[in-house]
Order: sequence, then structure tokens, then C-alpha cells
Amino acid sequence: MRTCFCFALLLCIATIQVASSAFRPTPLLAFAGFGGGAGGSKGKSKVKGNKKKAKNGSPKTKKNKLMSNNLFTPQGRMDHIKERIANADISPIAKLSLTKTNDDQLALDIDPNSIAVVDNFLGKELITSMRAEAESLLPTLVPSQSTRWDEETQSIVPYEKKGVLSTQIEGGTVGYEQSPRLVEYIVTLTSHLSHKLNQMLPDAYHLAGDEQTNKLAVCLGGGSYYDKHIDNLGGGATADTGDRRKLTALLYIQPPGSHDGQPAYPNESIEDDPRGGYFRAYDVPESDVTTCIAPRGDRLIMFWSDSLVHDVSPSFAPNGDADRRWALTIWFTADKKSGVIRASDVAIEEKHFGSTAVGTG
Repeated sequence: MRTCFCFALLLCIATIQVASSAFRPTPLLAFAGFGGGAGGSKGKSKVKGNKKKAKNGSPKTKKNKLMSNNLFTPQGRMDHIKERIANADISPIAKLSLTKTNDDQLALDIDPNSIAVVDNFLGKELITSMRAEAESLLPTLVPSQSTRWDEETQSIVPYEKKGVLSTQIEGGTVGYEQSPRLVEYIVTLTSHLSHKLNQMLPDAYHLAGDEQTNKLAVCLGGGSYYDKHIDNLGGGATADTGDRRKLTALLYIQPPGSHDGQPAYPNESIEDDPRGGYFRAYDVPESDVTTCIAPRGDRLIMFWSDSLVHDVSPSFAPNGDADRRWALTIWFTADKKSGVIRASDVAIEEKHFGSTAVGTG
């Protein structure tokens, strides 16, 4: 019964209005009566049997334990993702540093360039299935567009990324049938990762657990790349308007072991890898230093959407389709009550972009 309930619930979540803009958040149905909800739901599902309490206080039965290890059911896969979130070390995203306030004073705050990298996030079996689903969607992908600030027209203009195709994962009955694991991942990560982060972050960094926006993208090779940019330049975001993307969570859907032989993060080197496609974070871990992060299969990267300057180095596919760089990005939005979008930093923009157009992701 619980598995059927999970499947029906996912369809309900997926049929909620899909954003027409890539940067307009799509609401998630609250997880009432299922798995604790978005950051802890008031509703609780009733499970018959021996209600032995687990450490987290939720009912634990033999049936539930078996389902949590079963990646063939929606319930089992979502339980698996929740467990991986619970066990992941994401503490680096909450790194503190001395930062300038709006009145040019120094204060201890979350480092705007902090990054969390989690390897082997979902496990070989699930990431392999997600890769297959992503590849099956390739015929529906379109040339990827982003926006940038144009000095000449003094306006935000769209531009097409070279050799990059993308789509927004949507829901509905058809969408779920096409890529159930991708939908389940988006729903579970949005709800449960936001809850975990909100427990360790100041109020201004709290995330909404009931909405998200996303993009599935593939670099086809041949030198495809992403320009240097900041995902969210601000733009007067409020609780109801503007770009409220606060945190970016990027999952590489490459074959497991795709970059074996490379040094471990943070000592990876583009020069030694003919495939390229590296995530380059500027001023990390300190000013004027660039950290290169390989697109390893099953690697999750998290960073602040409204502050980190980054790009993607030219990507190649010397071994054909298997080397294509697939990534599923989820943008978490700032909590409507307490979350704050960082104002544009003129000094940072001048340093990295000068008088040229500033790009956004």
C-alpha cells in the first residue's frame, strides 16, 4: 500500500504547474503523510506491524527495511536517496569567513565562495539508471540558453551555449513515465536536503523545501563549454518576485569511475584529462586561486547561486557518447520568510568581468 501511495503522490507532485521560465521555481506538493514532509510534515503515515522505533523516531518495520534497500520501487529509491542525504558531509557549504557588509564593515558570515563536494553520492546502481534515463531524453533536448548583462544595450540578453543541449525536467504522468528516477531524485533532494541545510545555516540562508527549478544538460564534446558567470546576480528578488535561486546542487550523471586515476578533490588537474569539462570555481579557496573540479560520475557539487563565479572548461568526448558530460542541476530558492538573496558585488563583477557582459547560469 505504501509503495502505491508513493507512486500516486509523485504523480500529484509532478502534475503541479511547470515553470515557463528556467528560473521561475516550480512548487512541490508538501509531503503530508509521507516520509516526514518537506522539512518535517505534520502528517504521518500509519504503518501496521511491529512499530519498533528507529533512532530518528519514525516507525521501523521489517517491510520498511526491505523496501529501503529496494531500488526497483519508487519508495525504495526515495528512501535510498534520503539515506544518502542524511549520511553526506555537506558541512563545507556552511564555512565561515570575514565578509564585507553593505556599509563596508567586516563581519563573520557564511563564505560566499564555499563549496561542498560529495563523491559516490547515490551509488553505482541508481546513477547508472539515471544516466540511461537522461540519454533517453536526448531527442527532446534543445540548444541550451542562458542570459547575460549586455553593456551596450544595458539589458539582460539571452545567448546560446556552444555545443550544449538542455531541458527542464517536468512532471505529469507522461514526464514521470519517461524519467521516474530523475523526478524522484528532484523531489527528494529538494525536500530533504533543504531541511538538513536549514538546521545548520543562519536564517538568511534558509531554503524553501517546497519548490525548485532544474536543468538537465549535456555537453556534446568538440570543445563545448560554459562561459564564466554567477548563476543569480540578484535583480531585486523578494518573496514573490525576481530570481530567488539561492543554492545550486549539481549532480554529474557520468558512468561510475569515469575519472578514476585522477587525484582526489581538491587536487584535480584539467591538464591531465583530455576530456575536459571541468567545473572551475574562481577565488576558491582564496582570492586569485581557481579550483578545478572533475565531472566525476555520481559527484554532487553544492555552492551559493548568488555569489560563486564559475565556468566549465572546454569539454571533449574522445571515446564517443560515453564521454559526454551530463549534469542535472537543481536550484534551491531562498525561504520566503527569512531567506535573503545576496546583492551584486560590484568589485567582484569588475574583477572577473570588467566592462564585458556578465553571464548568469
